[in-house]
Amino acid sequence: MLLEKVSKAFSDKNRIKIVSFLSTGQKNVSEVADKLNVEENLASHHLRVLATLGFLKNDKKGREVFYKINETKFISLVKDLKKNPTFKELLIKALEEDKK
Repeated sequence: MLLEKVSKAFSDKNRIKIVSFLSTGQKNVSEVADKLNVEENLASHHLRVLATLGFLKNDKKGREVFYKINETKFISLVKDLKKNPTFKELLIKALEEDKK
């Protein structure tokens, strides 16, 4: 189940960018869409996928929804990755390719 969640969550480069962007603090859909240079409905879709899988939390303030990283979920993920050297190596490789 863990591999399926991780695979789905990070199967799109925009989702990786979203997690990186949210590492600086919570953001609303408009801010995420602007950062990714995409329509708000696409940004909202990616945010919902990450939230549904537990990687993000959301907080409604009036009509706006703000998203932030679910630190507990990422800590759990890192602990699980430490147990699986193959997956850990693949993740490191993917992160290095993203820097290019």
